Amino acid sequence: MFGFIIWYVLSIIGVAIDAVLSTQGYDMKFLMLGASIAYFMFAFIIHSLSAHSIYRHFVAALTPIGIWLLLENYLPSINPALPTLGTYWYVTTILIIVIPSLVVQYIYRAVSVPFERDLGINGPDVLRAFGYDLLADNPEPLETILTEIATLQSVPMEILLFKESDRIVACGVIEYIHPGPFRDIGSSGLPSAIMKHIQDKHGVPAFVLHGSCTHHQNLTTKKDYPKALDEIDRLIKETQTYPTVSGPHWTEGDKFKTWTMFVGSDVLTISTSAPDFTDDIGLEVGYDTANMIRKQTPDIRGVSIVDAHNCINDDAVSIMKGDPEASEYVGTISAAVLTTINEKRSQLEMGMYTVHPDNITCKEGIGPGGVSVVILKTVGQEMALVSVDGNNVQPGFREEVISILKTQGFDNAEITTTDTHVVNAVSSSSKGYPPVGSNKPEETLEHIGIAATKARELVKPVSAGLGYGKVEDIRTFGEKGFDILTQDVAEAAGVAKRVGLRLGGIAFLALTLISFLI
Repeated sequence: MFGFIIWYVLSIIGVAIDAVLSTQGYDMKFLMLGASIAYFMFAFIIHSLSAHSIYRHFVAALTPIGIWLLLENYLPSINPALPTLGTYWYVTTILIIVIPSLVVQYIYRAVSVPFERDLGINGPDVLRAFGYDLLADNPEPLETILTEIATLQSVPMEILLFKESDRIVACGVIEYIHPGPFRDIGSSGLPSAIMKHIQDKHGVPAFVLHGSCTHHQNLTTKKDYPKALDEIDRLIKETQTYPTVSGPHWTEGDKFKTWTMFVGSDVLTISTSAPDFTDDIGLEVGYDTANMIRKQTPDIRGVSIVDAHNCINDDAVSIMKGDPEASEYVGTISAAVLTTINEKRSQLEMGMYTVHPDNITCKEGIGPGGVSVVILKTVGQEMALVSVDGNNVQPGFREEVISILKTQGFDNAEITTTDTHVVNAVSSSSKGYPPVGSNKPEETLEHIGIAATKARELVKPVSAGLGYGKVEDIRTFGEKGFDILTQDVAEAAGVAKRVGLRLGGIAFLALTLISFLI
């Protein structure tokens, strides 16, 4: 479309120049320049999306130019006032086709080298698959390629189950499959898929909490969703619940702060670094934390490690095993459990409500899972736990959420996000996605307030239980696959920038000279 627009605009410029200067010929020169630029764009986009042979690509790109040339050779004989081709138009035509064709082919080959060298996958196919998803909303080609380099992993799957008598009333899922990499690829949409599955199959609302995991735990294909959903179903069926709980308790650390909630012989931990910035918490860091907790407090059996994922800026990084902050994280979370384990237990009451905003889209930071508020009420406190189907939180917005909920009478509040990546690569942002609260903050606060009010109306005595399982042999990016792919994408982007700008500039200059001098 843009190729045709540029072609049309340049033709108007040529006609205008001839009219102003009372000359003839500029109209055809600008038409030729427009045709060359249009062909350049046609060849590039067709080569990006089509899996056919290179010759077929260029024939398809050439078709509009060929039709125009046929008309230019025929129509002036009917209407002499129309622009006519120059004496050596065929030379110009050959050059404006050959030069862009060679440049497009060279750029694609240069950009594809890193993928073929490091991963053994066809570079043009990778780029084409990216194009299919970005331009045609078809994730299957890219998922197929990513699955070729997948790493089999087994990761935890845990639930927080609420029952009234023997009837399930709500379910929280602690997800250790990372919901990435972006858009609708892999496990990006898994959080909302989990919520929908539980609602459809079990007839109860659900919310998702982000367990300790990184892009290394991204699924390469949605075909592994059933493994996760089946394990959740098993846990819902088998998890034992208890009438009393302890917490949630708040413990301050240096960088990390922790909520701890004890159910039976298990503990749920929810950590945040706000107002400091953190991206993901590595799966191995989560394992080390759980092992340290069990070592220090032998009475604890199951440990859930939740990353609230609620404060980020452009400089935030993930915490991986071996990082200095990993030791601090393990120490802070385990100390929080140790200092709150003996707090008194009491009857739990809970209520949950989910709002699906119709005025905040994925491009604005909230995915299809919407905004959920879970009320946890014990003898000592009433807490509002907010779960938003988004990717992290704008700095300062967490504090606004807590403030507005406390004005509603809650003793404590916290906001978490699912880390869904369906909001990634769908809008312009310095991070590649809009954190919750960066767009339409007032509307988001309004939805949170409504959900909290509705959830409060549904509060009732319940029993609660934590269930622990594992999703076996899922196909993931893995550490090597993700790191190498990320490096190759960065290298390819650098090559495209250097080679594309250099050759594109030279080609444009050459096409301009050819259009005006021949």
